Amino acid sequence: MGFFTGFFSGFALTTSVLYISIQVHRSHRLDQRDLIREQTRILNRLASPVGAYDRRLVPRNLPQPDREATRPSRPELKDLLKHRWNKEVEMLARKAYESRWVDARDTAVEGWKSLIRLVKKE
Repeated sequence: MGFFTGFFSGFALTTSVLYISIQVHRSHRLDQRDLIREQTRILNRLASPVGAYDRRLVPRNLPQPDREATRPSRPELKDLLKHRWNKEVEMLARKAYESRWVDARDTAVEGWKSLIRLVKKE
C-alpha cells in the first residue's frame, strides 16, 4: 500500500469513527435531556402549590400525566444519521453542480506545479 493510499484510508477511518462516536454521544445527550425534562415536570407537578396540602382542592381541569403523552416522539439514531447523510450528499451534489471545473483543473495544475517545485527544491 502506498503512502498516500495508507494516509487517506487512515484519515477516512479516523474521521468516520469520530463522526459516529460524536453522533452517538449527541443522541445520548438528547435522550438524557428529555428524561430530565420529564422528571422535572413531574416533580414540579407534585410540588405545585395548587392542592399541595389537600389534593381535593386540585382543579379538575389540570391534565393528568400520561406516560405515552409526556414522551415526545423523536426519530431514532438511524433516522438522524440518514437525514444528516442525505443533507451532506445534497450539499456536495449542489457544490459539484455549481462549481466550474475549469477553475478546479487550474487549481489542481497549480498545486501539482508547486509540489514538483517543492520536490525538486527549485
